[in-house]
Amino acid sequence: MTKADLVRYRIDGLDLAVKDYRPRPFLVRNLLGRLALRREAAAYRAAAGIPGLAEFHGRPDPFSIVLCWISGTPLSEMPAAPAVLGGVFDRLDEIVAGLHERGIAIGDLHHRDVLVSDDGAVHVVDLATSVVLGDSPGILRRALFERLRDQDRIALARMRARHTGGDEDAAIAAAGPRAAARYSRWRRLRRIWDAVRGRSRERGSRP
Repeated sequence: MTKADLVRYRIDGLDLAVKDYRPRPFLVRNLLGRLALRREAAAYRAAAGIPGLAEFHGRPDPFSIVLCWISGTPLSEMPAAPAVLGGVFDRLDEIVAGLHERGIAIGDLHHRDVLVSDDGAVHVVDLATSVVLGDSPGILRRALFERLRDQDRIALARMRARHTGGDEDAAIAAAGPRAAARYSRWRRLRRIWDAVRGRSRERGSRP
């Protein structure tokens, strides 16, 4: 298991969510866990004040992080309702744009990590793969940030199209020429890789 435990606590009237890697095996806890939580904590600190994110309450130890608990339905579980989801994606657009303006790229924006509350509020709840540009980024960090920022735009465009019945190719093109070109190259490589894997399985299945 490589995922952190997520435990809800109520302390002094606050509902808190604790992501905890301490129960994981030694290597997962000390390599993946430390790295993911370090990145996530840095992203939440850099994003302080941006609407649509859980309030950050610190890291009590190297293997856990504490956030405000957010109640809501994952976007992945919401029924298809383009009239409603269009507004949800408008708010999600604002959250992602706010992060990018602050120099934070999510890198793995997924509909399971977008929560919609009963009142229509939208939150992004996982920044573990985020990259923070920082005040004086080097060439490599800037290049990584730009690539992950493009990934966020493509992921958001594809999610909007799929959940609202829009045209996915048109949505990808609207994400910007550089982001669309990078996604196109990735799809070509993925098709080649899938073809190679398929041929390997065929060869391996022969008597």
